[in-house]
Amino acid sequence: MTQFGMVSVVVGMFLCSGPLFTQQTASSSGCLSYEPAAMSINGTLTRKTFAGPPNYESVRKGDRAETNWLIELHSPVCVFEDKTDPDLNPSQDRVSEIQLVLTREEYQMYKEMVGREVIAKGTLFGAHTGHHHTPVLLTTKSIELASR
Repeated sequence: MTQFGMVSVVVGMFLCSGPLFTQQTASSSGCLSYEPAAMSINGTLTRKTFAGPPNYESVRKGDRAETNWLIELHSPVCVFEDKTDPDLNPSQDRVSEIQLVLTREEYQMYKEMVGREVIAKGTLFGAHTGHHHTPVLLTTKSIELASR
């Protein structure tokens, strides 16, 4: 192998390991990655009510209402399958909204941002309970207003 070829292999290995150590956005890679990679998603912060327990079907028919915050993305994104846990974190295509996982304190801290363009940062995981209302969720580390 030539010296140039060896450098290319080393650089390629470094670039492929990047999502584990750096923040990634959909535009930089084509698709997002699940945890532990840090992700940054841009869109409109919205509040939406879903049917919760006991049947997760209809608030009108007696299910408890669950209000969650979501990021409505400007354009759909894909998410790479998690090779270490593909059953929990499968590949996703055309994801247009992502549910945020927040603490009570974070809901209070960010409530003035609902309806506005934001950048949310954190790690992604796949839906696995009835309380998860989008196929992909973000364990949120921060939310900031997007600059125009």
